[in-house]
Amino acid sequence: MNKQIITGIFSALLLSVISTSVWAAKDRDCEPRKRSLCTNAKMAGEHLVGADYSGTDLHKGDFSRANLSSAKFNDVNFYEGNLTGANLSGAELQHADLTYVSFIGANLSGANLSNSKLDSTDFTEANLTDADLTGAHIIRSKFGKAIMCRTTMPDGTMNSSNCGTENKLVETTDNGVNGCEIKAKTVCANAALMNANLAAATLNSAQLYMANLAQADLSKANLNKANLTEANLARTNLQGASMTQINLTDANLNRANLRGTHLERANLTGANLMHADLADADLTGANITDAVLKGANLCNTVMPDGAVSNASCMPAVATPVTPVTPVAAPSAVGKKSAKKK
Repeated sequence: MNKQIITGIFSALLLSVISTSVWAAKDRDCEPRKRSLCTNAKMAGEHLVGADYSGTDLHKGDFSRANLSSAKFNDVNFYEGNLTGANLSGAELQHADLTYVSFIGANLSGANLSNSKLDSTDFTEANLTDADLTGAHIIRSKFGKAIMCRTTMPDGTMNSSNCGTENKLVETTDNGVNGCEIKAKTVCANAALMNANLAAATLNSAQLYMANLAQADLSKANLNKANLTEANLARTNLQGASMTQINLTDANLNRANLRGTHLERANLTGANLMHADLADADLTGANITDAVLKGANLCNTVMPDGAVSNASCMPAVATPVTPVTPVAAPSAVGKKSAKKK
């Protein structure tokens, strides 16, 4: 009897495993099931409004262009998943693993991504209006041209840096500048901070990728370990700023004032430093691979290898000496004539 029971249990388990494997292997048979296995799913363009995939393993699944409005993906493993162009408005993705997921052009308006893992996630051109990213772990993610409007950031602050497409004037409030809170570790992708006065600001470890800081005043600011990948810093005043280990990959620093800045171990890969003023700056250990330094002012500049460059120093101009014409002493005869008179 015991043997029959054990055999029955084993058969049931085996049947369950086979059933799950078949379900995972089929191209389109990935119907919403909680806490299931459905890797490499082919669900592109499917209509799945309100579907519940909570706890499901969906890694490498293709849900591109699918209608997933109000769907539930809480605690889902979506590693390397494809959600390009998907409609995820009002969707729930709390505690989801979204590492290497593509949300390019996706609609995430009103979506809840709180406490999710966003490692190397691509939000390029995604709509994050009213989305909730509270407590999310963001690292190396891309937010190029993403819409941030009333977006709750990981630290609980609200980002309204680009609610409209119009060029906005700088608006400073108690909550920050143009909806971007100015503090250490702030997350303000695509922040509109052009012409902002941020002198001596504390922005160490800030996530300011794709931010527009053109002509802003960041003199003596603390930007150590900040991420300004692809940021616009054209003609920005960064004189005396501390920028050690900052990430300026592909950033635009054309004609920026970098006099006396600390750029030790900075990542300047592909950065545009044309005509930038780097006099007295320290780039010890910095990565300047593919950086453009044409026309940059290098005077008393410490280069990545520790050598000091004076390539652009103006030669000292000697002060011209005006020759003094000697005055002839009066002759002895002249002196006698003067006495007789």
